[in-house]
Amino acid sequence: MNKVLLSGFVAAILVVGASAQKAGYDPVKAPFGHGQDSINCRENLSLMQTSAKAEAYESALGPWIEAYENCPASSKNIYIYGPRIFKALHASTTDKAKKQEYLDKVMEIYDTRLKYFGDEDAKGTILAYKTYDYMELMGDKADQKVVYDWLSEAVNEMKGEMYPLDAYSYYMVASLSQYLSDNAKKDQYITDYFTVMGYVDQAIAGAKAASDQANVDYLGMVKEGIVKGFVASGAGDCKTLNEYYADKVEPNKQNKAFLNEVLDALGSVGCTDSDLYFTASEYLHFLEPSASSALGLANKCLRDKDYDTAVKYYSEAARLETNKSKASDYMMQLAGIFSNQRNFARARQAAYDALEYNPNNGEAYILIAQLYASSANNIFSEPEKAGLVYCAAVDKLQRARSVDPSVAGKANSLINRYSAAFMDTEIAFMMGIKAGETVHVPGWIGETTTVRLR
Repeated sequence: MNKVLLSGFVAAILVVGASAQKAGYDPVKAPFGHGQDSINCRENLSLMQTSAKAEAYESALGPWIEAYENCPASSKNIYIYGPRIFKALHASTTDKAKKQEYLDKVMEIYDTRLKYFGDEDAKGTILAYKTYDYMELMGDKADQKVVYDWLSEAVNEMKGEMYPLDAYSYYMVASLSQYLSDNAKKDQYITDYFTVMGYVDQAIAGAKAASDQANVDYLGMVKEGIVKGFVASGAGDCKTLNEYYADKVEPNKQNKAFLNEVLDALGSVGCTDSDLYFTASEYLHFLEPSASSALGLANKCLRDKDYDTAVKYYSEAARLETNKSKASDYMMQLAGIFSNQRNFARARQAAYDALEYNPNNGEAYILIAQLYASSANNIFSEPEKAGLVYCAAVDKLQRARSVDPSVAGKANSLINRYSAAFMDTEIAFMMGIKAGETVHVPGWIGETTTVRLR
C-alpha cells in the first residue's frame, strides 16, 4: 500500500475510532465473536502478529484495525503491537496534524487496554507504559503535569509492587519538575519523595525475599538516583526539612513510621546534628530502639562531648542495623572521631569493630595503618626505630588491598609513602636489625611485624 493511500486509510480509521465495534459483540462470553466473525478475528490476529513481529508495520496495520474494531477483547497482543504500529507511523511523517492523530491513537489504545484487560494487567503498569510512549512521542514538548498525574496514579496504586521499576524514577523527575516550575509545590515534592522512598524500600524487601539480586541491585540504583535528585533540588536542605517537620514531630511522637521517616529524611542530607533530629531519635528509641534512633542519640552525645555514651549508642546502632555494611560504617564514623581526638587505641578498636561487621572493609585497615604512622615517632625510645612502625602500617595496607580491591589505589599510594620511612639499611645493621626478621612493636600498637629496610 503506498504511503498516500495508507495515510488516508489511517486518517479515516482514526475518525471512526472504537465506535465501529460490531453491534452485538460480547467481550466476555465471545471475545473472538461468533461464526465467521470468530474465524476472521483469529486470521487477523495471526496476520497482525506475524507482520508486527517482523516490524512490517504497514502490513500489520490492516489486520490490526480489523481486530481492534471487531474483537477488541480477543487478545492482549492487539494492545502490545498497536502502539508499535502507530509509533512507527508517527516517526514516518512530518505532518504535525498526523503526528498528533497517531499520538492520540496510541493513548486511546492504552485506555482501551484498561477497559478489556484491566483485570489481567495491573492498571499502574498499563498507565506507566502509556506515559512512557507519551514522553517518547512528545519529546521535549511533553507536559510534565500530564506525566506527573499519570505516574502518580500508577505508583500510588501499586506502591512497593510497581512495574516497570523505573517508574519510580520518572515519577520523581516529574514531581521535581513541578516543584522547579512552581516553588509552591515544594511540600508536594517532599511528600512525594518520602512516599516513593517507602515504596522503593518495600520493593527492595520484596526482591530480597524472592532472592532476586538483579532487581535488588537495580532498585538500589533507582533509590540512589532519587536521593541525589532530592539532595540537589534544594527542597531538602537542613533548614527546609527542619521547618517542614518542626511542628509535626511532637504530635507524632508515638508514630514509629513517621519518626523513622524524619530520621531518614534528615540523615539523607546530612542534618544529623539538629535538635529536631535528636528529639525524634529520643522518641523513637523509647518506642522501639532502632539503628536510626541509636545513631541519632550517638550524635547528640558527640555534640554534648559525652564520648563514653556516644560509644554505647554507636555500638547499639551497629548491632541493630540489618545492613552489615552500614553497621561497619557506623563504627568507622566512631573510629574517625577518636582519630581526630588522637585517641589512637580507641580509634583502632572501633576500626576492628567495623571489621567484625564487614571483614572486607578496606578503609578500616587503612585507618589503622594511618594511626600507626601518626604515632611512629612516639613508640620506640630510639628514634631510629620509627621505621619499624611503618612496617606494621604497611602490613595493614597490604591487608586492605587484599580484602577490598576498591581501595587498592589509596593503599598503594600510602605503601609507597611509608616505605620511604623504613629504617636505613646501614643504621639497622649497626643496631643489629636484619631485613626479614620478626620484631615486636611496643606501646599501644603491641604487634609483631616483618622488618623491611630501605
